[in-house]
Amino acid sequence: MKLNCDITLPASKSESNRALMIAAYGVFAPNFQNLSDSSDTLVLKEALQSLPSIDSMPPTFQRWNDIEGNQHIIDIADCGTAARFLTTFLACRKGNWMLTSSERMKQRPIAPLVDCLKKLGADIQYVEKEGCLPLRIVGKPISGGKVAVEMHQSSQFASSLLLAAPMWPQGLEMELVGEFSSLPFLEMTLYMMRHFSAQVDVCDRTLKVHPKPYQKQQLTIGGDWSAASYWYEMAAFSEACEIRLRSLKAPEPVEGTSARPNLQGDSVIAEWMQQLGVGTFVEDGIVVLRKTPFEKRPLRFDFSQHPDLYPTMVATCAGLRVDAVFTGIDNLALKESDRVGAMQTELAKLGKSPLRFCSHNDHRVVMALAPLSMLFGAVWFDHPEVVEKSYPDFWKNASFLSVCG
Repeated sequence: MKLNCDITLPASKSESNRALMIAAYGVFAPNFQNLSDSSDTLVLKEALQSLPSIDSMPPTFQRWNDIEGNQHIIDIADCGTAARFLTTFLACRKGNWMLTSSERMKQRPIAPLVDCLKKLGADIQYVEKEGCLPLRIVGKPISGGKVAVEMHQSSQFASSLLLAAPMWPQGLEMELVGEFSSLPFLEMTLYMMRHFSAQVDVCDRTLKVHPKPYQKQQLTIGGDWSAASYWYEMAAFSEACEIRLRSLKAPEPVEGTSARPNLQGDSVIAEWMQQLGVGTFVEDGIVVLRKTPFEKRPLRFDFSQHPDLYPTMVATCAGLRVDAVFTGIDNLALKESDRVGAMQTELAKLGKSPLRFCSHNDHRVVMALAPLSMLFGAVWFDHPEVVEKSYPDFWKNASFLSVCG
């Protein structure tokens, strides 16, 4: 199949969700261009909008509402970012809160974040399973202080605390402990905080956030490099291609310019896919994918910092019959699905007819498997709609794929 297409990718939900939290802490109306329309971002946006209004801004930088007694229930469905970010937000917002979620989200850990918040004085109780949602939270003033945050399972625990810290009277001194996971997302958090005037000092594994409140700024959300990865996969499976991916920032910032740096670690997909015959070119500010020569040889990929790229890379290597070793996959069992197990189960079906894939309720599993129809013919999914979590227009953009569901 030859591909010649012009694609406007969805906005990054990771950037969008951080921007929404900063606006909520700063108590200013979001002034963002290209905010994500993914279900993850909509869930967080609607949750924040559902909270009682705030009428005052005490000098301690705490933002309070006058709710008393009645419990306010917030259901974040299967949005992991909302779960982590709202836990901190509600812990320092006066009121009685119940934070709940889908059954799958209730299996994903949140204890490292809750432990840190309790050390800072938060009142949080587990309602069902220890260490997981749902949470009963009695919001009250948090002054800040010192914490040590475990980084092995998720960088979102650290990001959640950091986003709140500029509004705390004592700020926050945070030590990052354990093996780093998804570090580019933490770097994204720090960049965006500074964009909105927060003061953060970084010295090795210690981060210090000063009590300097956010200031309203304009922001344009970048296109999503995780979503771009599926187009790289399609390019790899094509006979020839000219795929123009609009709204993406270039894979690397241009030295000597004032251009906004690329905040998304998943832009590493450009480097990885070059080894599989996909070249990345930037022409008139647009990222263009073309086929390039490559030699099949054993490859190795480390997903410890880029877990969202695992389904794409394993599907691409399977489709091209390229031997590869995948490391840094310990935390993939904690995502929307057990991604290692899900991909093993589904890729074992290749060669069967008809080819019926299970979605595992995981948007990234579905979008990584869909391009295999270019090589194996029509494929079926039980729940193709799960792509709305991060890329609502995926099926519209990739209508040439032979997919049913």
